[in-house]
Amino acid sequence: MRIWENRDAWGINNLVMSEVDAPGAPGDGEIRIRLRAAAVNYRDLVTVTNKTPFGKLPQIPFSDGAGEIVAVGAGVTRFVIGDRVCPSFFQGWIEGPPTARNRAVSLGSASHPGILQEEIVLNADYASAIPGHLDWIEAATLPCAGLTAWRALVVEGGIKSGDVVVVQGTGGVSIFALQFAKMLGAEVIATSSSDAKLARAKELGADHLVNYRETPEWGNAVLDITGGRGADHIVEVGGAGTINQSLAAAAVGGNILVIGILGGRSQELLMPAIFGKNLRILGISVGSRRHFEEMTSAISRHAMHPVVDRVFPFSDVPEALRTMEGAGHFGKLVVVLDA
Repeated sequence: MRIWENRDAWGINNLVMSEVDAPGAPGDGEIRIRLRAAAVNYRDLVTVTNKTPFGKLPQIPFSDGAGEIVAVGAGVTRFVIGDRVCPSFFQGWIEGPPTARNRAVSLGSASHPGILQEEIVLNADYASAIPGHLDWIEAATLPCAGLTAWRALVVEGGIKSGDVVVVQGTGGVSIFALQFAKMLGAEVIATSSSDAKLARAKELGADHLVNYRETPEWGNAVLDITGGRGADHIVEVGGAGTINQSLAAAAVGGNILVIGILGGRSQELLMPAIFGKNLRILGISVGSRRHFEEMTSAISRHAMHPVVDRVFPFSDVPEALRTMEGAGHFGKLVVVLDA
């Protein structure tokens, strides 16, 4: 079977596609999945370039995929051959709060090979069925970006109808957050440096648009839009480059849900805003299998479709990562393993 890996060195240019033996029969409690599509996340770019130096060569990257079960091991009762599934990002977190133990193993990292391989054997406990109305490409976007947005707004944020949500930019997590927020009756303020992307966000239901290139102090714009009240939830993907504007934009008692570091890793914070507004700042890193299944249930009920910007053949994985690096996409980038 074909795989992509960083074999001897890190970097997009050092990714190597090669042929290896397919995995053998699954053991007790395991399933073998024929992967059909894999979604690209910013985390994959960071991993391939080893910008957080925790990798271990050789390493098969990518965490998000969807595929078909082609074999089941003894004792597996959750699935049968032919079921369509997504592997769990964390191979150990079924339910309950996050712990060091249940988050210790994640796909596409030093702790576990990723899904840029045509077949993979995993513990059956760490995969979930995908909504029947989604194709392979759409389903592959769910395990990281979709689940991160869901856990941020629904599980941790407790979003309710009428809440005001700010989504930063138009990448995968932000667009999922926009879709979930509108699904649940919230008012959405979308920010971007591109008027064209903001127009697309409006088509998805964004109620207010702010071009942060034209309005660098976009926190004040959020306050103006909300009559001085601020936003109940801010999906913070920019990190150091945006966190202080998020503090300015938040309502008293609001949630700043930190899921990204696109704008940098360190920044002096406006501390008075944190305690003065009684803000809740929470880091979000994906979620459990239970969270995933709650999310897919909602997606099925509302017949929601993830937004996919571009699809790449398996041979073009480096180009998919360069596209992610260029940050010109809207929604998700996906690699098809059949091509």
